Amino acid sequence: MRRVYLSFLGAGEYKEAIYKIGVKEARATRYVQCAEADILGNAYFDVFYIVATPTSKGKHFSALESELKQLGVTNITLIEISEKLEASNQWQWFENILTKIDQGDHLTIDMTHGFRAAPIVLSAAINFLQKSKKIVLNAVYYGAYENKDENGVAPIIDMKDFYIINEWAEAVSRLIEDADARKMAEIAGQAGGDKIGELNDQTIIDAFNDLTNTIRNVDINNVAKKTNAALALVHEKSKTASPTGKILLDLVIDKFVSISSDEPISGNYDKAYFHLQLEIIRLLLEHRLYMQAFTVMREFVGSIGLIQVEKANMRKSDGFKQRNKADIFLRMLTNDEQTWNFDGAEDLKMRVQPFYDTLKNLEIETVLRRFCREMTDYRNGFDHAWTNRKESFSGIPEKGNEFYLQLKGVIERLESQNLIP
Repeated sequence: MRRVYLSFLGAGEYKEAIYKIGVKEARATRYVQCAEADILGNAYFDVFYIVATPTSKGKHFSALESELKQLGVTNITLIEISEKLEASNQWQWFENILTKIDQGDHLTIDMTHGFRAAPIVLSAAINFLQKSKKIVLNAVYYGAYENKDENGVAPIIDMKDFYIINEWAEAVSRLIEDADARKMAEIAGQAGGDKIGELNDQTIIDAFNDLTNTIRNVDINNVAKKTNAALALVHEKSKTASPTGKILLDLVIDKFVSISSDEPISGNYDKAYFHLQLEIIRLLLEHRLYMQAFTVMREFVGSIGLIQVEKANMRKSDGFKQRNKADIFLRMLTNDEQTWNFDGAEDLKMRVQPFYDTLKNLEIETVLRRFCREMTDYRNGFDHAWTNRKESFSGIPEKGNEFYLQLKGVIERLESQNLIP
């Protein structure tokens, strides 16, 4: 990990000034780069890059280099760029700068004297480097010469937050698109300032890590509880959030509110349970977490078989023990009745048979049977990493959505027949 300094050298006339970062002042200088080296210390950076055009190099580089060396800075490297504004020239120096930055470098940039379109190009470079080389942006300085205080001291302002917000936007995007909170945890602590501080809250980050782990681990009975806990924190933080932070927090709320619950989950196989499971399946498919989605769909069908099983619930150990009857119900649907063989489990089959017969009389069993075997084949393929086939099934996203709609239709028919409490 290197500490890298990168600054532009303009071709204008520089006037002497005293600069400060925070309360620490530098000695008087014409060059803001020298002020920053003076304040931060000559050994703070491993390499000192100065970006200049032929004109600015001729007018100022020699004097700047000499003053920096007087401050004890010796590791100075010039990056010369073209003064032509054609896009090809901009790309050339853009890529030239990229090659100077190594993986994981800690980067400090001064943009006080950016050449024409240089700040725009460099902003793109920063974003690219954050993604491609995982650089850590320590500071983005601007020497506000025109904004001197009553003592004639010009502040050096750190604009880093305007670049870190891009990282937070990506982190929120990953959270809502991929159910992945790792990016939030990765950049926690990098963002300073009170403008986006509401995003850098370890309690919220931990809550969403907990929620997304619950989703990815298919711990479906705890999703609603974890979602409620996370969204409660977000709602509270949103009340006092900055406009920028509120936009991002609202995106999170809109994404996960469908798998939250206004009322405590009863723990029974009731309407609220099945509707929540449907939302979880939809979310998993939307996040392209297909293995998890097919697992939940398979268990969803098994849960239908427990609707009228006495004691079946998710509150007590006796209730959880009834899940073996869910597997029996699935076997009944995925095998032809003529081939049923429940030796050793006949008593379990007898407990499920009455509801199965009810569904058969209403032709709901026919609907379930039509897609359950294929859906289970997909789920088993994922479960065994497709090692029992030459390759994975095709059309997984389409099949996932098809099975989801079938399950949704089954629940609607069960509700219309008042078969779900």
